[in-house]
Amino acid sequence: MKVTILGSGTSTPSLQRNSSGLFIETDGANILLDMGPGTLRRMCEAGIDYRDIDMIVLTHFHPDHVVDFISFLFASNYAYGPIRTDPFHVVGPVGLKTFHDGLIEIFGSWIIPSDNRMTMHEMSADSPDSREIRDMLIMSRPAAHSFPSLSYRIEADGTSITISGDTDVSENLVQLAKHSHTLICECSLPDSMKTHGHLTPAEAGLIAAQSGVARLILTHLYPPCESVDIVNETRKWFKGNVLKAEDLMTLDFVS
Repeated sequence: MKVTILGSGTSTPSLQRNSSGLFIETDGANILLDMGPGTLRRMCEAGIDYRDIDMIVLTHFHPDHVVDFISFLFASNYAYGPIRTDPFHVVGPVGLKTFHDGLIEIFGSWIIPSDNRMTMHEMSADSPDSREIRDMLIMSRPAAHSFPSLSYRIEADGTSITISGDTDVSENLVQLAKHSHTLICECSLPDSMKTHGHLTPAEAGLIAAQSGVARLILTHLYPPCESVDIVNETRKWFKGNVLKAEDLMTLDFVS
């Protein structure tokens, strides 16, 4: 498994930090997890071809996590040159199909993938859920954010990764991440600027410690995180490997 950070930022425009997006490469699939604005451009910078994506996983439907999903669907039918012809999956919380239907009302049939190439999978928004897709196990639990919002765990290639999505302190996340290799965890603001629906570094560190992960990656960083040592703030609870995410950072995994 290999992960590329396509967006470590938030809704705040930044040259350094794109809105939320991850590229996860396993032996059996290429996955995008969240697609905030600018994700497709970051993919170009990382040498990732949108036509090679097998699955898109959405944590929730806020603009800084989904805007480039629209562009992806449009490009899938109408980009210059060969268009993608392979089927792909889209995973998201209950409401995913309604969300897509709403996009069609705005943008028209241009964003309906031709030849029924898109298969949608709705995950429970209020209880644990799981799906086996393309030789991997995808598990989800509700996140402590706006409804519906999910955190995910992906198991493939003999290892696992847990992605918090946007969330506040959550026992669901602790249980989902239990003994996962890596937790990619939102860390929106420093400890002194706690806000409802999001985590601080110390809170992210406590979740990492309670779940027993080997590595913690801090992401979804608002500008105040640049002037504080947020990695050190996690050390109140977590003594393992901690990294502050940067756009285009790559993470390798060992089983």
